[in-house]
Amino acid sequence: MSKELKQEDIFSLQKSISKDFVKSDFSSLIPNNDFDRMEEFSQYLTDKMKDMLDNNYDLLINTLYRIDINEQKLSVVFSSKDKVSIPERLADLIIERQIEKIYFRKRYRDGNI
Repeated sequence: MSKELKQEDIFSLQKSISKDFVKSDFSSLIPNNDFDRMEEFSQYLTDKMKDMLDNNYDLLINTLYRIDINEQKLSVVFSSKDKVSIPERLADLIIERQIEKIYFRKRYRDGNI
């Protein structure tokens, strides 16, 4: 997204993503850490995506579906010849989708929809 995120938006983003990755035992695969900078959170999420791709692929796919990541975008990521970039690109898609949700909720709350 081209819009600059406020600190409160970054925390909201982290909280939303943490909720989306809750396991059946109610713990989150992506704990809500209070990163101050988006770059730190993005790197953290990229590392988590790599781990899930290696160790919990089915849960990752189910969660991406639940988050409502665009299937065409996912197809492009997974069909990429550069397999090393997949975790970072997944993290970017998750962040992009959650930012869309945050702005949509704000617009709805403000009556701009």
